[in-house]
Amino acid sequence: MRVSISRDLARLRAFIFDGKGPYILWAFVLRLSLELGYVFFVHPVFASYGFGIDFSSAKYLESWVLYLLLLVVFPARLNRPSDYLVSYMLFGFLLPLLIFYGLANENRDHLYLVLLGAVSVLVVRHGRPFIFYTVNGGLQLAVTIASIACLVVTVWMIGSGGLRYFNLDFSRVYEFREQSSALLNVGVMNYFNIWATKAFGPFLLAMALWKRKYILVPIIFLLHVFWFSVTAHKGIVFYPFLVLFVWFWFRTTISLTIIAAGMAATVLFSLLAFFAIDDTWLGALTIRRVFFVPSMLTFEYYEFFSQNEPVFWSNSILSTVIEYPYEVGTAKLIGEYLGTNAHANNSFLATGYMHAGAIGIAIYGVIVGFFFRLLDSFANRGVPTWVAVAVMIVPSESLLISSDLPTAFLTHGMGVSALLLFLCRRRGSRKLKFQNRAGCNSLIRVNS
Repeated sequence: MRVSISRDLARLRAFIFDGKGPYILWAFVLRLSLELGYVFFVHPVFASYGFGIDFSSAKYLESWVLYLLLLVVFPARLNRPSDYLVSYMLFGFLLPLLIFYGLANENRDHLYLVLLGAVSVLVVRHGRPFIFYTVNGGLQLAVTIASIACLVVTVWMIGSGGLRYFNLDFSRVYEFREQSSALLNVGVMNYFNIWATKAFGPFLLAMALWKRKYILVPIIFLLHVFWFSVTAHKGIVFYPFLVLFVWFWFRTTISLTIIAAGMAATVLFSLLAFFAIDDTWLGALTIRRVFFVPSMLTFEYYEFFSQNEPVFWSNSILSTVIEYPYEVGTAKLIGEYLGTNAHANNSFLATGYMHAGAIGIAIYGVIVGFFFRLLDSFANRGVPTWVAVAVMIVPSESLLISSDLPTAFLTHGMGVSALLLFLCRRRGSRKLKFQNRAGCNSLIRVNS
């Protein structure tokens, strides 16, 4: 009976999510839900923040044609780790950008420069896997490094007096964040605190799930709750849930439809809360902040740096050889340009243009494409695809949505997470493949 129920559920899931048909259907549902969210929530509530409507029928139709073309060339199945990353880029960044382009009548040249960068990533990530030497005992070394780092960061937070700002109330985080940051983010610990929450903690959780050390799972969850209570950054609480979701879903199926379906459900639920109980907090956090703030800021980045001096990486890796041309950082600079004085961070598809125009976008697209192929190469040597996705899911969000490329690699944990995956590679294994059994996709290992 239990086996029969399991098979029925697997068939139902396959009917709803698997295949190109459900993928296209949910992609359409997501687009329509986001359009409804922008027209009936974001614009009426946040029009004064730059979310206006200047409808262009030609650009709206053009955005639909471009979306259909992207759905054709972007992957619908998780055959390699980068499939998830580019799919998240499509639904989480490019789709809202296309919608904003049509509804707000934004600049066509700027849109196509962004698409140039995205397509560059898509093309360059393909190719033969990179070949590296494996490290004997690398998995144990990676777990040891991550464990020691988490212990050091936790002890630091306690020993430096972080407990004085202990708080579990989401509504009060902004009361403590600035003081907590000044206390905890000192010197090199500024990096280690971020790496622990975005790289080391999620990595240990992925390893515990992979190796079936389930007793460690609640411990790592509680560790993230503690880090949140001291640092006052809400996202830290949700990072373990992202890893858990990847483990639950992608270890048994290769369908990427869940990305569009999950995003659509979130948007529709936020809209329901707004219409039913006049709740604006959830919609502001999801529909506005997650989807349309990056879109609006992308066009603002292009508008500003098409008329002003580019940065040429003088704010980061070339700061010692090129003089930075502005008085404040680039995120603050765009915030002042918008009149909000906020720190307007954005993804590599915007900051590439900030550095060197169209050439900067092309350079960033190639670099990110090669990096994604690097991650695929790690999974080609004994690391399950879902594990690689779980390890990268948190730091990759910064790269794809909210950070310059060097910042995402060095500060937000992309480089650290990639190093941990490199250490996990094993000799004598080649690509993990999927095999369909009883209507359910499951992972098998092919030994060389």
